[in-house]
Amino acid sequence: MKLLALTGMLAAAAAVHEAAASVTIHIKVHHHKGSPSHVQAKALSTGSGSGGAAAPSVGAESDPSKWHMTPVRSVQARVQGSAPSWDEATQSWVAGFGKTYAEKQRAVLDTVNTASVEGALMYVQAEGINAREQSNKCERKNKMQYIEFYELEIVQPTPSVAYYTSKHSTPEYCPFVAMDGGKCTDQGSDIPPECKQFDGIGGEPKLGHCVGANKVETDPRAPYPGNYWFSFPNSCVTKGWKDKTDECRAENSGGLCAPGEKPDGVKCTFSYKTLGYLNIDDLVGITDGSAIKEKKPFKNFTEFCLAGHVEFDAENTGSGFKVETTIPFWEKPNDETANRGRTEQMIKKYNELAPKAKVGKMQPLPDLTELTAKNPKCYLNTKECATAEFGCRRTLYAQLCQVCSKAEPGCEKAPADFKFPELEVPKPPKEDRDGSDDGSGTSGNAGDRDNSGETPTATPKNAAAGTTAYSAAAAVASTLLAAALL
Repeated sequence: MKLLALTGMLAAAAAVHEAAASVTIHIKVHHHKGSPSHVQAKALSTGSGSGGAAAPSVGAESDPSKWHMTPVRSVQARVQGSAPSWDEATQSWVAGFGKTYAEKQRAVLDTVNTASVEGALMYVQAEGINAREQSNKCERKNKMQYIEFYELEIVQPTPSVAYYTSKHSTPEYCPFVAMDGGKCTDQGSDIPPECKQFDGIGGEPKLGHCVGANKVETDPRAPYPGNYWFSFPNSCVTKGWKDKTDECRAENSGGLCAPGEKPDGVKCTFSYKTLGYLNIDDLVGITDGSAIKEKKPFKNFTEFCLAGHVEFDAENTGSGFKVETTIPFWEKPNDETANRGRTEQMIKKYNELAPKAKVGKMQPLPDLTELTAKNPKCYLNTKECATAEFGCRRTLYAQLCQVCSKAEPGCEKAPADFKFPELEVPKPPKEDRDGSDDGSGTSGNAGDRDNSGETPTATPKNAAAGTTAYSAAAAVASTLLAAALL
C-alpha cells in the first residue's frame, strides 16, 4: 500500500508517451444512488444488426435511451502477499480478512488494481525479486507470494461509454487510475479530477463507476507482451479502507456487485469469482528443487534464501537488468520472448495444480478460444469497433477489444446495416459550466488531460516511450505499482 503518488506519476508517463493513446491516466467513475445523469442514447438507425454471441444487436433496442453495454467476461490476475480464504458455506474464495462473508467478498475488489494474466509477472520481475533492492533480507519486496486469478463480468455505465468514446485507446474501458489503500491515489493534496467523476463532484461530469484499463509493456526490466493494468473503483472511493463508514458506502455505492448480483452498469459495474491462486515459489522451482543444481526442494523462498541461495540479483541499468545471478526461471529478463515463455509456464503450472488443490476448489483458466466465442462482438459495445474499417477482435484473457489495422483472423466487422447508437456525452452540472471559457466548466476533457496540465504530469510507468526520460521514470512508477497491486 505504498502507492501514494502513482496516479500523478502515471499521468506523466502518459504525457511522455502519446497525447491521447495507450497510457492516458484518467477516469474512475462513481455514482450516488440512482442512475447516472445527463446521458441519453439517440438511435442513428433502427437496423437490426447481427447480434453477436451474447446479446442481440443494438439496433434491436426499441428505446435507444435504454441502451446498455453487453456484459463482457474477463479473466485477470493480481499479485498478493497473502492467499485467499476458502468459504465452505458458499463454496467460494474470499479475502482472508473481514468479519462477515459480505465483508470478505467485498474486500477482494474493494477499490484496487489488477493486471492482465499475460502481464501478471511483470511487476514481480521488475520490483519483487532483485536481492539488491529488497529492504528485508530473504523477503520479496512487499512480501509478494501469490498470483490470484479472477473471472469477472463487466458492464460499463453508459455515461462513461459515451464520455470516453474515441478518447481512450482501450475500447470498452476508461483509463486506468492508480488506487491505494481502498481509495484513488491522491494527486498532491487532493484526489484526481478523474475520481471526482465517480460522483460528479468538483465540476466534473457524473459518469458512474467505470473499470479502467491501460497498456503497459515498456518497463525495460520486464517487457511483457499483453501487459495491461486495470482499476476497479468500489464504494466510498475518496476514503481509505479504515475511514470508510457504512454511511459513506451507502451514499457513494461502488462498482462491485453484491454477492449473487449481476452487473447492469447502473446499480453495479462488475462482479467476480476467484478461480484460484498460484504460489510463486511453486512456479519458479523453489518447492520442487528445480531452481538449483542440487535439485533440493525448499519449503518457501525464505528458507531457500537463508540456506544461501539467490533467486535473482541484478544491476538496474536504467535500460534493463544486467544479471549477476539468477535461478533458471528468471533468465533473460529483458527479452520479450523469454517473458512470454514465463507467462506460458505460469498458466501451465496453475492449470496443472488447480485440480490438485489441497484446500478449497480451484478452477483452471478457461480455454481462450471458448472465452472469446462466448463474449459479445466488439462492435456491440463500442463505436470505435462499430465504425472500424476492418473491425475489431478480442484479445488476451482479459478479452480486450483491439481495432484491426487490416483484415486478419479474428477481426469482425459490424454488419453493413448495423449502426451504433449515438450516445449523448455527459456534461458537468450547469452551475459549474457557466464560468468556463467554452461552457464546459473545464479547459479540456478528462480524457485529454495528459497535455492540458490539469492532470498530474509525472508518471513513468504507463508510457510507452522508449526515451531516456521514460526509462528513468518507469523504474520509479513500477516501484509504486508494486504496492498498489498487493
